[in-house]
Amino acid sequence: MAKCINGLLDAGLMIPIAVSETDAIDLYREALSETPIEGLRKMFFKMKRGGYSKHLAFLPNPSEMAAIANSEAQSLREDRGRISERARMVRENAQMKTMAGRHAPLKDIVTSATIRADELSRVGWYFVEKCPSQESWVNRAKKGLPTGSVFLWAIGEIWAPPSRPALQEPEIPNEGFETADQEHAA
Repeated sequence: MAKCINGLLDAGLMIPIAVSETDAIDLYREALSETPIEGLRKMFFKMKRGGYSKHLAFLPNPSEMAAIANSEAQSLREDRGRISERARMVRENAQMKTMAGRHAPLKDIVTSATIRADELSRVGWYFVEKCPSQESWVNRAKKGLPTGSVFLWAIGEIWAPPSRPALQEPEIPNEGFETADQEHAA
């Protein structure tokens, strides 16, 4: 800390009248002890280059210097926060594109729903009917829809899964047993 203060004094800045020259280094060290180092570094460079128009001839009081260094540290923290947020967004966007495949660039819900309807059609689902709203869908579902039907609300279509073939009763061999029909025939 003393080296930095002496560097500012060598650059032509003077200690303010309110601070005694004998205690100056200790007062500044005490005031700046809790200040983040990156804020101190930035403040010292700016002060040495005349970056603060209010402090061109005299050093600020110790408490003012601490406030300046803290504000410099705060701006650096905000910059780092913006950079890390941007990096996080880039990582998330890259992840979404790899996870979502070809649908990632689609932002239009109508296009997405139309693609979904085409996919359902290719795997055997069939179009049931147009449906103008969610409320109509609920009412239609109460009246009866095939089990597993889906409502593509963006395009207002109801699609149902392929119907399963009716279960046939397995034939049981009559080895030694007569059925009621056979008894009556005999």
